[in-house]
Amino acid sequence: MAVVADALRTHTRARILEAAFRAVSTFGLSRFTMDDVARSAAVSRQTVYRYFPSRDDLILALVEREEETFLEGTRAAFSAHRRLEDAMEQALLFSLRAAREHPLLDRLLAAEPEALLPYLTIRGGPLLARARAVLEELVRGRTDVRPELLHRAVDLAVRAVVSYTLTPTEDLPEDVARESARILTSALNANRKEDRR
Repeated sequence: MAVVADALRTHTRARILEAAFRAVSTFGLSRFTMDDVARSAAVSRQTVYRYFPSRDDLILALVEREEETFLEGTRAAFSAHRRLEDAMEQALLFSLRAAREHPLLDRLLAAEPEALLPYLTIRGGPLLARARAVLEELVRGRTDVRPELLHRAVDLAVRAVVSYTLTPTEDLPEDVARESARILTSALNANRKEDRR
């Protein structure tokens, strides 16, 4: 019975998050309401509040859900290549393309930057930490540099992706990913050699 209840809660939560995505798509991040979400999810307003005590909690959960989709793709892109530089390049390329192609991100950055930016910048610590942890775990399996150097290199990569997302460049994502991967792996490999001396 507990398994069924857990599955129902998980399903309801996912339905509410999907409804929130639709509401943001329709009304925008600053104008959607919990009533909009409840109607779209075909649940009561009280049910939405039971899962997400505030509108802000709902937005944070939605950002986290979208980030997890990015991270799944990043894991897959990285894991498809054996050589560290190739794996880094493809992981970065996936992230850059996914950010450009996301159905809401560009639109919200253009139309409502003041509503979205705090979730990616001043309140973006948890988002950066999750991305950093995933990439750090992936890279750790391919190199044996000091943990603090690996942490810093991965932090730079994650922050670079966020920066390129928030302020797109005219450079092709392929060029940015290739050159960034070369810089990062060169730094990691150079320090690996120094550690062995």
